[in-house]
Amino acid sequence: MKLFPYKRVKVTEGLYVRVSNHFYHSDFGVRDSGEMRYYGRRYICTGTPGTGFIEHESESHSYHKFVRTHTRLEKPNYWRMLFGKEPSYVKEHQLARTALASAEGGLKRELLDCYVNALSVGRNAEKIERVVRGVKDKMGHKSNKFMVSVISHYKSKLSQLGHDMSAVEFHLKNHYSPEVMEAYNKMVDAFVKVTSCRRIWHQNDKKKGEYLQVFFDLGIFDFIRSESYLPLMRDSDGLMYYILPDSIIVARSSVDFDVKPIKNMTIVSQELAIEETIDQVSSQLGDAASMIRIPELNLTFYFNHVRPIVEFVRTIDNLKELL
Repeated sequence: MKLFPYKRVKVTEGLYVRVSNHFYHSDFGVRDSGEMRYYGRRYICTGTPGTGFIEHESESHSYHKFVRTHTRLEKPNYWRMLFGKEPSYVKEHQLARTALASAEGGLKRELLDCYVNALSVGRNAEKIERVVRGVKDKMGHKSNKFMVSVISHYKSKLSQLGHDMSAVEFHLKNHYSPEVMEAYNKMVDAFVKVTSCRRIWHQNDKKKGEYLQVFFDLGIFDFIRSESYLPLMRDSDGLMYYILPDSIIVARSSVDFDVKPIKNMTIVSQELAIEETIDQVSSQLGDAASMIRIPELNLTFYFNHVRPIVEFVRTIDNLKELL
């Protein structure tokens, strides 16, 4: 258990610095340095290393509030650290190894195997990043050639670990044909327009047919690498649905998830008639204009736009034809 927010560490001969015991949030393993695809928006960790989402442009106050609930948790907090509520590579590595030991063969086991290896690399990188932060804090605003050289040395180590991380991650482009990846990327581009819908509702049958607002994003799950990130749908029960080229990951947590093939999955869109909206859901949805149903996952989403939804489902159909 961590009792103190800092510890004194010998960085090199003659140099001791205070290194934070708090988890260091960074983009390491998530995207390459300087990457600007999809506007270079913030990566937001959602509680475990290598899992989170890329914040998208939105005029929705509800979405901004949703983002703030996560970004607030990235700020160092002594009580969260003390009670183990901050992200932890050590804890996550133990959970991932346990999940891998009980996982059957197939894609799920392959993903967990990559995740375990990625966590080992990421753990070392996170330690180095905290050391670098400690040296920068000690140096302050005044230039110090010795400390600058120490920082450069550790950044060189980080760069090498970045290559190591890339070698152990699950890269989509290495597991699917160029034709499938081309169709997948078109689907992702269509999904980006769906995320821009100002209002998205999930029909929650567990709560007596309530229609609760949810948010779609581009995300990352267990350090899976994709040039376009993974389409991420959320339901109002807290489940997350990450779309791969041939599967949908139904994630309850970073190590507790199912992999559902999409080849024979029914994914349909429907435009809502004005009278249908008024008669059935107007009191809760108001301006709902279309919907998506995925019966195999017991999912129904409503949207206040039509064209992006129809195009998204069309690109999924095109992708399924190549599987």
